[in-house]
Amino acid sequence: MAMNKFMHPRNIYRVPPDFKKLATLYPEFSSISQVDISGKVTIDFKNPKALRVLTRCLLVSDFNLDVFIPEDRLVPTLPLRLNYILWVEDLLKAINNDSDVLGLDIGTGACAIYPLLAAKKNKWRMIGTESDDRSFQIANENVVKNNLQDLIEVKKNTTDNTMEFLFADDKYKILQFCMCNPPFYTNFEELCESRSPARPPPKNAFTGSPQELITEGGEMEFCRKMIEESKKLKDKILIFTTMLGQKYSLKVLLLDLKAEGIKHTSTEFCQGRVTRWGLAWTYQNYDLSKLVPFREKARKKTIPITFVVPEADTASNTMEKVFEKLSRFLNDLNITKNVLTKRKNEICFEMTAFTNTWSNQRRKRRLQKKLESPDSKRAKIEETSNLEIDTTETSEELVQQRSQTSESLRLEVKEESLFEKNPLCHAMVRLVLRDNKYCINMEYISGDAGKDGPHQIVQYIKNNWK
Repeated sequence: MAMNKFMHPRNIYRVPPDFKKLATLYPEFSSISQVDISGKVTIDFKNPKALRVLTRCLLVSDFNLDVFIPEDRLVPTLPLRLNYILWVEDLLKAINNDSDVLGLDIGTGACAIYPLLAAKKNKWRMIGTESDDRSFQIANENVVKNNLQDLIEVKKNTTDNTMEFLFADDKYKILQFCMCNPPFYTNFEELCESRSPARPPPKNAFTGSPQELITEGGEMEFCRKMIEESKKLKDKILIFTTMLGQKYSLKVLLLDLKAEGIKHTSTEFCQGRVTRWGLAWTYQNYDLSKLVPFREKARKKTIPITFVVPEADTASNTMEKVFEKLSRFLNDLNITKNVLTKRKNEICFEMTAFTNTWSNQRRKRRLQKKLESPDSKRAKIEETSNLEIDTTETSEELVQQRSQTSESLRLEVKEESLFEKNPLCHAMVRLVLRDNKYCINMEYISGDAGKDGPHQIVQYIKNNWK
């Protein structure tokens, strides 16, 4: 668990659980654990059943909570959930509003893990919303099983909004905070390909249902919807928070909040091999970034690669024209782009490249000139004439040859499509107008080419920008 030291200072799981003690106390845990030759008790983290049993036993042992975790639903990782709750504690303490707390968990899930932990640990009153029928039913059962009905209310969300439906009547006046662990992915393909090939394989088994993992537009669009709703509820909820699974989502949402002048702060949740990000914003008179500054593990910060567009190209051009020119370069390189934000003085998009089309450009240009030379053209004409004269090859042989060529091309395309599952370069690009200069900032996210990929692409753009 390499990042345990970066957990929240008050997280009890900075010290790993004593599996030997758990095996002694709980027969259910003993049945899924193994003892190695040194006497150390371990479990198979890639086994979903083992994860469910471990989580259930920790909830009983550390929080006196009896929670049913269905086989077809997400198994909540306690160190991460506890990191989030402890950060919310810090936020509420910073604004002197940490007593008589009423909080909201958006999409509470079958385990209702955040309301249960918050109610049991801090005696907070909690509202958990849920749109899935089965998860709603099980969440209610888990609340009743733990006799926490006085502190926790699970409400069914039958609308297409995230928070507004709660305030249709005047039942809730003021909520201190809301929290959310939104579905990370847009579709199954994104879910399967989301992990960078450079990263080691996950230690834990994969759990969760489609409705818990996938939403239209992914986590970024879900959180943008939250931000839009928060503008209407700015006097109803003091602090809005959410968890994010992808760092570039955090970067884009921070840009959104900055552009609209909304006060905010963020953090990292580190545990084991997993990093998640927390984002908080408010419309109240709190400077969250000073009260609870951004917290991250010590490491070298990623510095974007920057290209300033030549002044000759900026005097008469607009943001749209510069963006169109940049887009043409990316199209020429077969690099796809997905626009994330588009404002008057800034355009932000993610780009993905699957093959290296930007290297060895000089050699490619020399080869192209050679093919276009008069000698080369004459050679092509003579070759064509020889082919027309040569009639020794029968039409049946020609058909067979063409068939083999077609099959070869088909296999090449198939191999290329298999290769494209892992991007060569995935980066975030910002085109910014600052001091009457257009700057292109490119920041590495992932990809087999590593951090050299964005450097090489920016160099290609520099060399060809005329």
